[in-house]
Amino acid sequence: MKTVSIGDVHGRLVLPTVQEISGKYDKIIFIGDYVDSFTEADLSISVNLFDIIEFKKANPDKVVLLLGNHDLQYMFGYDRHGCSGYRPQMKETLYSIFKDNKDLFQMSYQIEDTIWTHAGVHEGWYKQRFIKFVKDYPDLTLSQQLNLAFSKFNYESLFDVGHSRGGWYNVGGPFWCDANELKSSPIRRYNQIVGHTHMKYIQRMNIHNKEIAFIDVLEDSDFIKEDLFYYKEF
Repeated sequence: MKTVSIGDVHGRLVLPTVQEISGKYDKIIFIGDYVDSFTEADLSISVNLFDIIEFKKANPDKVVLLLGNHDLQYMFGYDRHGCSGYRPQMKETLYSIFKDNKDLFQMSYQIEDTIWTHAGVHEGWYKQRFIKFVKDYPDLTLSQQLNLAFSKFNYESLFDVGHSRGGWYNVGGPFWCDANELKSSPIRRYNQIVGHTHMKYIQRMNIHNKEIAFIDVLEDSDFIKEDLFYYKEF
């Protein structure tokens, strides 16, 4: 199975490039953060999000839409999930788009021992903040546990913000884990593909004989091209 993963979009016009290469891949996985930008206009952000959703509807089994922390503040409110780049004038528009299409989004995706989340799963967070939920659903995969905890229970620890991002916790949860936090102790037994922390270029690291790929690289690009995406074959 050939996969292509798309880093944090933040309103950028990525879809034409994705559509152009889509025939070569079995799965197309967006890592989240479709909204908020310091450069893109309001209309561009909303239209790009709508177009990505329509692309998902046209390819329901091929396209995976993960959620990022910037998306949460429009889905659930700035008071609880506020972060940089928030545009109050877009609150109603983006809330409606996410609400009307909530079943098209998920928190995590997994193939074999590779897991996709927006920011990454930290070993300490998993053992200290999520293990109780895991014990209640031992027969599920990690991705299934995360998705269930999010969609059914709105499980509080998923939204932990670590000290390095201005939060109260030692490390962040899978929506907020900073790259430096993740590098220090990623969950064992899994390869991970994550966004959230901006990188100049895609970075791959091997830790505990597993690879982490950091793919939030679109921010500095003058235009979107194929080599800004991350490819993995199973």
